[in-house]
Amino acid sequence: MPGPMPYLLHKSAYFEIIESLLDDPAVRVAGLQQLRSGHPLADLLGLDSTNLGAPPVTVAGIVTDPGWGDHQGPDERIRHINEDWLGMSNASGAWAKQPAAFPTGFWQGYQGDTDAILRKATICAIEVSLNLPPGVAGDPVPAPSALERQWPIDVYWICQGPYFQCWVMWRQSGSGPTEGHVTLLIATPAADGYPLTSKITRPVDPTNPKYTSSEYASPPPDDARLFTQGMWVIGHGDYEKTVVCSTEGTRHAQVMAPGIQWRAADPNTVVCVSPAEWEGGVLRDGRPYVP
Repeated sequence: MPGPMPYLLHKSAYFEIIESLLDDPAVRVAGLQQLRSGHPLADLLGLDSTNLGAPPVTVAGIVTDPGWGDHQGPDERIRHINEDWLGMSNASGAWAKQPAAFPTGFWQGYQGDTDAILRKATICAIEVSLNLPPGVAGDPVPAPSALERQWPIDVYWICQGPYFQCWVMWRQSGSGPTEGHVTLLIATPAADGYPLTSKITRPVDPTNPKYTSSEYASPPPDDARLFTQGMWVIGHGDYEKTVVCSTEGTRHAQVMAPGIQWRAADPNTVVCVSPAEWEGGVLRDGRPYVP
């Protein structure tokens, strides 16, 4: 996904686009059928949306347009998902899994079928959101107008875990067709090039658009509860990491290996921060898919 990942919890533009697509029941039904039949995941994520950005334009070796957003085109985004997230190779001219390759994609110290995990989790999330039983390729799916349930789906990414796995959670809030909510949570190992930082606040600099144009706020505005969506991080502003070695004996006469301790830089202060979209936050009205 584009941009850095300094926070533990991430959404940002790509997942906002995916949620925008899933808001349409017809797209959700079609996507479910395609996922069950093995259609490439990267082709179903809205990576061709013109609302994600545009790559730089170079004429005769000179950059005539610096581009904007993630500065990538659809092909580069598809490469990123297939190669970095799913660990695939395009050496033969078609994207294929590499089950024997280690590590998988850019996930540090991890090997597994991330395509199968993410595909199964997305299928489960859609089935729950539409009140459909588990199915396989070719199973009939009701027309969108005949669906008894059309709950929205939220997608979040948590990084720096030990392995790649997904969680599907939901909550019913009433008896109406839209009175409920499904959350798809993607938990992954640390990724190369996406360092985590313990500091959750950012410098507020009017000359730095990173923290003025992407709705970064600390604290969030008083009327933020009225936004269409939001995502906050609450905690101590920063931590100090210390490697601790001890020669003290334990209750079971074990030798303790060196460990890492995280201690609040200021334990007397708790802050609330709305991360910038480019660092995993969300826009107050989301980011719709735009053909």
